[in-house]
Amino acid sequence: MEFCIGTCAKIDQVAMVKQAEDLGITHFGVGEGPLLFSDPYQFLALAAQQTSSIALGTMVTNPLTRIAPVTANSMATLNALAPGRTFLGIGTANNALRSMGNRPAKISELSDAVEVARELMAGRRIAHHWLGETRDVEFLDRQSGYYNVTDHIPIWVAAGGPRGLREAAKYADAVVYCLGPDADMIRLIRRELDKAVADAGRSPGSVKLVSLSWFYQLRNGETWEDGVTNGFGSGPISSCITNSGLMNQHREELGDPIVDASITAAQAYLGDPAASDQPHYLDVWARYLRGLDPRHRPIITKELVDYWCLYGSPAELREKAALMRESGVDILQVFLSNPATASRDIDDVGHSILAHA
Repeated sequence: MEFCIGTCAKIDQVAMVKQAEDLGITHFGVGEGPLLFSDPYQFLALAAQQTSSIALGTMVTNPLTRIAPVTANSMATLNALAPGRTFLGIGTANNALRSMGNRPAKISELSDAVEVARELMAGRRIAHHWLGETRDVEFLDRQSGYYNVTDHIPIWVAAGGPRGLREAAKYADAVVYCLGPDADMIRLIRRELDKAVADAGRSPGSVKLVSLSWFYQLRNGETWEDGVTNGFGSGPISSCITNSGLMNQHREELGDPIVDASITAAQAYLGDPAASDQPHYLDVWARYLRGLDPRHRPIITKELVDYWCLYGSPAELREKAALMRESGVDILQVFLSNPATASRDIDDVGHSILAHA
């Protein structure tokens, strides 16, 4: 089973990557947030030196905090440290840009950046649009060992909504989508992705579907509330925000209750951006991925937890993981939203799911 761990980059927790590799986890990705986390590429470079088989990548970077040639260089350098076991995870960004008070990238900006990075990472010349000018760029010393543009670097695009899915299907090796163990939702996204891949003239199955779920293994006597408090915290709300638009377009297929519940949670979290008493963006993001923000606890219902989270007893985790694979997920990914419990969660994934795969 291909299984990915996603977490924030915390430079004193690099040993978790080796822990994950030893347990049979195949991919490890770390997020980027200049004001929030450690730098992902320094984290990944250290991880490359401590591991030998696990694939390493960003989960995810974006086209605005780093321009495309810089991203391509960072990935190609990592590819020199870990040849053939890197991947570029990239999206329009949420935390990295909103935590600085800025907008996420536009789909067009993401597509342009991916095209430039892809060509550079393949050792080719490409036109780069920057600062109002267009200039050809390419790596100038490809045989020197400065970077590795020989081994392919897959591109994983974090998509949300129908347009993002359609664009990603044109060039991605994999699409990362917020999904839990709900077969109807997974089949919907699988169908829409496969259609977009076909419309783009690409071969069937050429783009993998990577789920992004929130994880917690229940101990004896624990309930779903403990999963929220001690595990994934406010994570399920992120899935609601990402998916509410697409879900609203497919009400008939998914059902009004979960669509309305997800939209309500997203709106409650985001609030009214025009309100005069909106908190400062730095205050809003100060608790991001640092456990449960008590302000969000009332928003997170069992309905949302069941829909968006991979949680339960070891037997239930195995059952849900199998359901997700059977419904169309190629690579299961859990994003560990609490660095204080990440090592425990990785151990649970290895022993409760992968050891029985």
